[in-house]
Amino acid sequence: MKRLQHFFSNKPVARVLDVGCGAGDFIKLLDGIFEGKARLTGIDPGEEWLKEARVRFPQEHIDFVRMSGEQLDFEDNTFEVVTLSNALHHLENIEQTFNEMKRVVKPGGWLLINEISDGELNPAQENQRMLHHFKSFVDRLHGITHRPTRTPDEILDIVDQNKLEVVDSFLYLKMKMVNREELFLEDKYRQMESLLEELQGRPEFDQTKDQLPLFRERLASHGFQTAPQLMVIAKPRQ
Repeated sequence: MKRLQHFFSNKPVARVLDVGCGAGDFIKLLDGIFEGKARLTGIDPGEEWLKEARVRFPQEHIDFVRMSGEQLDFEDNTFEVVTLSNALHHLENIEQTFNEMKRVVKPGGWLLINEISDGELNPAQENQRMLHHFKSFVDRLHGITHRPTRTPDEILDIVDQNKLEVVDSFLYLKMKMVNREELFLEDKYRQMESLLEELQGRPEFDQTKDQLPLFRERLASHGFQTAPQLMVIAKPRQ
């Protein structure tokens, strides 16, 4: 990502923390931005995600630790950069997580909030939103914190409410083109089908089952594309 790489091109960064790293997708981007010269630490409460991340990124300068963002086991002022990528809508306590991120970032350091957005989407991106929102709906029924996506303005409002000063923000496409490949679309359909199967025997099944044929029809008509991501570069407000 050239814009982010340009921003950090003249800034010394030795340690980076990625909160809610999952399987390490954002770690891969960060390692490219800092050209393998920064020590990267990814934390996540899910051990299964961390196992996958450790296989994907065995480099000595990258490590993964099981930990909650609401209680970071690091000293104050430890990292030059602290990031949160596509995890905002999974946070149970947003304020507490942001407070911890601000605590462990060094004075003069930066916080990156990268989040998939809602709003003005093309039909293929609306298909991604439909799948994601159905996933979040099913997760919530299982007691898992998983909110629907937010508009860029709503994301920026959360950043402001948590006393961060925005230095730069921009939308970008992680998935540049609409995908219309048959096998790819079938996989997305199966994901929706699997989620619906989790509702078997619940009243929500009958309430939502019509979404499955609608989703197949929409995939055939419009294809699939992930929605734009909002990247926010911020600093703790003085």
